[in-house]
Amino acid sequence: MINVKLSTILTLMNKQIIYWLCQTIGWVVYTVFSLSMFVVFGGPESLTTSAVLIQLTIFITLLTGSHFFRLFIKKKNWLSLKLLPLTLRVLASILVVAIAAQAIIHLLIYQLLPIEGLTEFSFVNFIGYVISVFAVLILWSTIYILIKSIQKGRKGEIEKLELKSALQEAELMILKNQINPHFLFNALNNIRSLILTDQDRARSMVTHISDLLRYSIQFNASEKVTLEEEMEIVRDYLQLESIQFNDRLAYVFNIDDNTKSLKIPPMAIQLLVENAIKHGLSIQKKGGFIRVESSRVEQWLTIKVTNTGQLGNKKKREGIGIKNLVERMKILFGEYAEFQLENSSTDTVTASLKIPIS
Repeated sequence: MINVKLSTILTLMNKQIIYWLCQTIGWVVYTVFSLSMFVVFGGPESLTTSAVLIQLTIFITLLTGSHFFRLFIKKKNWLSLKLLPLTLRVLASILVVAIAAQAIIHLLIYQLLPIEGLTEFSFVNFIGYVISVFAVLILWSTIYILIKSIQKGRKGEIEKLELKSALQEAELMILKNQINPHFLFNALNNIRSLILTDQDRARSMVTHISDLLRYSIQFNASEKVTLEEEMEIVRDYLQLESIQFNDRLAYVFNIDDNTKSLKIPPMAIQLLVENAIKHGLSIQKKGGFIRVESSRVEQWLTIKVTNTGQLGNKKKREGIGIKNLVERMKILFGEYAEFQLENSSTDTVTASLKIPIS
């Protein structure tokens, strides 16, 4: 909490520093431009101490006046208005600020400051000075409102992205919470079938299940794991299933060494393997085999899970785990991720997952 508050304070301080830096530089440029006009039209001899003092007075007055005008805009929350009402309010306020600024400047240079060589006060000149300041403040206001509008637009985009990210993370958590009970239900059924007939195998299954559950809850749904970490849990899962199949399940891994360190969503390969067993091998009287392989081509990682069986002419088999996996791929990788489930030969089915390498 303290770190968050400190970060917020530092951010606000940085914004204030940037604001005052831009504010000061802007009015300094205006003052230097005004002094240069003295030299251009009046020659170097016109750049007297009195002229510099007058311009310094104008600089301080306009710097202060524009700052309080900014505070007034923020207090009234004018930047939330539409263009027409905002423009009318700003123009009216600028006129008031310009008149007030010239009144203060004339009061200072004619009454309070020791400035010599001044011409007598002229109301016509006063109006001309007001118009000049009015024009300058219009430019200042335009720049200020434009900058704030850009910042507001960027803030809105950031908030939209943060909201989208939060919704996606929540959706990922929902999908993961659907996957875990589904897997746990299958695993507990396996234990129930063996607990009275083969206690040694039942204990072995409990060990593998504990490893699997520890893995499945260890990673947040939005995180990724290395392919090597995922394969360790796949190996545990297949050892567990081979007990249930009474050694009618054979499996082999062909994992490219270049892919072991690549990151994938947790439970991705395990779900492909689970789907292969549930919808493929479980209906084979003689059991069968599962082959898990990975490869990398440029910036793409391809994972294939091949098993004994056939899809047939009916609807392709996809359990809730596969459907959730596909949804997770869409959230994490958008349209770049690809999933295919097809007959790869006359007696095998292959599930392929192709994802971009981040």
